[in-house]
Amino acid sequence: MRKHIILFFSALLFLSACEQSDDSRGVIQQDKMVRLLTDVHIVDGTLASQPNMDSLYTQGTGKYMYLFEQYHTDSAQFKKSVKYYAVHPDVLLKMYDEITKRIQAKADSLNKIIASENEVVRKKEAIRLKKEEKLRKDSLLIKAKENALKIKKDSLANAVKIKHTHKHKKKSKKLTTTPVK
Repeated sequence: MRKHIILFFSALLFLSACEQSDDSRGVIQQDKMVRLLTDVHIVDGTLASQPNMDSLYTQGTGKYMYLFEQYHTDSAQFKKSVKYYAVHPDVLLKMYDEITKRIQAKADSLNKIIASENEVVRKKEAIRLKKEEKLRKDSLLIKAKENALKIKKDSLANAVKIKHTHKHKKKSKKLTTTPVK
């Protein structure tokens, strides 16, 4: 009887070992799975920020299908791989350390690009404001010159008018002051 029990447990151990090796068949390789999970989490983030929840399902399905095509896999193999790595938490933790690094690197790269674009926008805005200020100063200068010119023109017109009136008065005085013979 003891032989049978040992044989039974040996066979059970052998079968469970064989089952585990079969369990890893069809599983996405670790480095490819890290890249795929990185992209899946990025898609998750973009979908979570979508304001229109109605189209979330249709957009999400298409994006995930596109990812699976890019990695030459499908949703069934992806699910099987996730289950496999979930059973091996030590491997999964190492994978998520790498996934976190990759996502952080991508976020840093995007932040750098956004910062440089913001700097370009800020410089363009500063140039636009300088141009506006120059135009405002130029228009004020033009108005001041126009006003000065108008004042000069008005004063010349007044001077001519005064001179003309003064001449006219002298003529009329001459006429009245001339002795009659």
